[in-house]
Amino acid sequence: MTESEPARPEAGALPPGVRAAQPSSDELAAKLLAVQRVLRGLNADPEVRMKLHLRFMAICSSLKMPNADRVKGAERLDRLIADAELARMPGWEGDPLDRQPGAESGDT
Repeated sequence: MTESEPARPEAGALPPGVRAAQPSSDELAAKLLAVQRVLRGLNADPEVRMKLHLRFMAICSSLKMPNADRVKGAERLDRLIADAELARMPGWEGDPLDRQPGAESGDT
């Protein structure tokens, strides 16, 4: 953070009912590219890779809509990259969608 750049509060630090500022197009594009790179280099079970990729495509499609909620899209990308990192762990054999039942019901 520089003097000309305001501090951005953490998502959990906001009072209830207050939403974070919409991420800029550049921030969202950078996040999309980061997720794409992680998924491309992911060495995991093919079924898990396919599910993660389908979630990524669903998020991309939802962000193209005229009334897209960029904050929700950015949060979904954060969860997706976290799940991809879990799938990358050696010896991990689970399905990232099974970590919290119902948590990702809107992603696929």
